[in-house]
Amino acid sequence: MLRRPAPASRSPRSPESEQPRVRGLALAVLLTSASPLVCQQPAPGGLGGCKAPQDKNAWYNMAVSVPSGPERPSPQSPPVPDRQGPREPLDFRGPGREVPEPDVTDVMLGWFGPGDPDHPEFGELWRGATLALEQENAAGGYHGKPFRLEAAWSDSPWQAGIRDVTRLVYERGAWAVLGGVDGTTTHLAVQVALKAHFLLLSPGSTDATADHANVPWLFSLPPSDDAIAPPLAAAVVREAAGGPFAVVAGTDHDSRAALASLRRALASHAPSFVVEVAPEEDLAAVGTRLLAAAPRVVVILAPAGRAGRCVAALRAAGFEGVILGGAPLGRAAFAHAAGRAVDGTIVPLLAAFGPQADSFATAYEARWRQRPDASAALGYDAVRLAAAAVRRAGLNRALIRDAVRALAPWPGASGVVRWNALGRSDAPVRLGRWRDGRLEPLLQ
Repeated sequence: MLRRPAPASRSPRSPESEQPRVRGLALAVLLTSASPLVCQQPAPGGLGGCKAPQDKNAWYNMAVSVPSGPERPSPQSPPVPDRQGPREPLDFRGPGREVPEPDVTDVMLGWFGPGDPDHPEFGELWRGATLALEQENAAGGYHGKPFRLEAAWSDSPWQAGIRDVTRLVYERGAWAVLGGVDGTTTHLAVQVALKAHFLLLSPGSTDATADHANVPWLFSLPPSDDAIAPPLAAAVVREAAGGPFAVVAGTDHDSRAALASLRRALASHAPSFVVEVAPEEDLAAVGTRLLAAAPRVVVILAPAGRAGRCVAALRAAGFEGVILGGAPLGRAAFAHAAGRAVDGTIVPLLAAFGPQADSFATAYEARWRQRPDASAALGYDAVRLAAAAVRRAGLNRALIRDAVRALAPWPGASGVVRWNALGRSDAPVRLGRWRDGRLEPLLQ
């Protein structure tokens, strides 16, 4: 049983609430040299006016710092330090397990993301979740009671979206919330989970900073940016072969988080200069200016649709080098936006397509008339894992959380799920290459 979210009310936005919504691209052109240059704005017809900073970490301070929450990073903030996670799994030692199971007519699971199969960024996640819900109910639901998936979403998750998540838990009685669909929404939802004590199972966030909040209610199915960055950085260095390379990064929270992880993984490969492109900058002009630096490799860290348009613009401008990208570039939304330019792009594989992959792919194609991507598999696994936890634990939020931890290793469509101490999937990350509209594992 599916219920689409009601349209969010349009309330006036303050300047502070608009800050996380800043859209655009930060173009970082990295050339390996001892003295990096930092450029704030591109000059007409060139890569911008640059000056040599006293400290080579000035680029990091300007473009890489990431906060622990959804607020927009400050250019003066220091980079996020590496943190030593706990050796033992996070556990919840509070009350709640003794609460008896109530009598209900259905089992409601919340979804913090768009309940729209055609959403340009997150539609595949919802399609996978929808398929799983239909299968779980066809198998009898929970003791004959159907599972219900109710979405909470707004284009302004900092206002209407998080308000609706709170209502899902406190008013609608959600037994767990599946989300968020990205790092920002996960950061928001984890604050509610910490107070309301419910399972928060994210099928879409790769942001490692959410893990370091040490909230035992949070579990994340995709690998983190910290796990993605090492193989991606190794590929960048290998493909660049000592020559210049560039990074195009969005100014949104997730892109900055990915950039912070990649910077740490690149270690001694410091940038030479950075160009920040205004949000309204034309991507075709960005590609033309980028070619002037003659990079061998371009790395793109941006939301799926925007990254696809950037790749198309680079290829149209004549760039013939290697293009690599972060997690969003492994999704169908990226391939749709990039069109024919998608071929050859090297990206992380977010799904290993494990024991349940074949049956899932067959059912997904029959249901949606298209091949599933990694996001679809992760959305599918989120619903199936939550349903399995409910069947094991009963209708008790604390016990459902315990069951998700105890069910691992759990065979999913995206691979075998194993949790690290922080509740993040610890599956190894491999890279793949887009070829003829399909992702193929990259031989390493």
